[in-house]
Amino acid sequence: MVTPPSLRPASIHRVRGRDLREALERARELHGSSALVLAQERAPGGGITVAVADPTARAVARPDRAPCGLDDVERVLRRSGTSGEWIARTLARVERTGARGTFALDAAAEALGRWVPIAPSPKLRRARGPSWPAGRRGGRGCAIALVGPAGAGKTTSVAKLASRLVRSGRRVGLCSSDVERPGALAPLESCAKALQISLDVAGSAAELRAALARSRHRDALLIDGPGRLRDLVPALAEAAIEGELHVYLVLAATASRPALERALETWRPVSPEALVVTHLDETRAPAPVLELAAEQALPLAFLGDGCDLARDLHRASAGRIADLFLRGRLA
Repeated sequence: MVTPPSLRPASIHRVRGRDLREALERARELHGSSALVLAQERAPGGGITVAVADPTARAVARPDRAPCGLDDVERVLRRSGTSGEWIARTLARVERTGARGTFALDAAAEALGRWVPIAPSPKLRRARGPSWPAGRRGGRGCAIALVGPAGAGKTTSVAKLASRLVRSGRRVGLCSSDVERPGALAPLESCAKALQISLDVAGSAAELRAALARSRHRDALLIDGPGRLRDLVPALAEAAIEGELHVYLVLAATASRPALERALETWRPVSPEALVVTHLDETRAPAPVLELAAEQALPLAFLGDGCDLARDLHRASAGRIADLFLRGRLA
């Protein structure tokens, strides 16, 4: 295919994908729907590489960036809300690898996926039944509390996780500590009814301890944590210290960096061990929350990108983190 004479070499880019469809989709995301496909070829090591031309690109590109593909890396990172510091760090890493062209994006993806820690899956021991002695640690189920600011998506995430566990054959119970907000219980009541599981309400520290005690015969108790600090927080911290509870902080990808930092500081007293990122379907700039997770060494556990209880909760992985940085969304 002949390059149109109006296009300069600087506006031609090579984009790789596992197949032609993925390569074309990636080319559209990187260079827009107006990009022209000039050629396609099999890439070394598998996959397809397409050559595309961006008619809107400047006629002459900077010689220090265009040959090695760093312009592409910088462009997509800026679009996903990545900070200047993280962009510089990523570009320096790509330069050290010696990756060129479309392989520069692959090198960036590998680095970004490694920098954000991944939380291990919660260990759900099979509970032995209501008569199992409380002193026998091996017989207890697992309790997971999702805490965070109001509107972050805690209730929806609890419902998604409950659906996921029930489908896998686990015995699950729900517990809500949001007893003051009108209508707060309705979503979990609907979830409990649909999944045919129990729902406890814990508006005080004593009620939370009682709910934890009643959950010993279940594989998992999922707690929809409070939206603000109050007398329930010491009980959450106490349970976590005693090993009865895993605390996950829920943050929305739509929140600003200052709001994310305030939320983290607010909920630090309960020592969250992992992070759940929500509302990923509502933004194409999720990088700030990912950067915060990496900088605070707070591992990512789950990613939520919609309202479907069965499909829209994903285990965090290096590949998904790279997608969020470079594409602004999950693949």
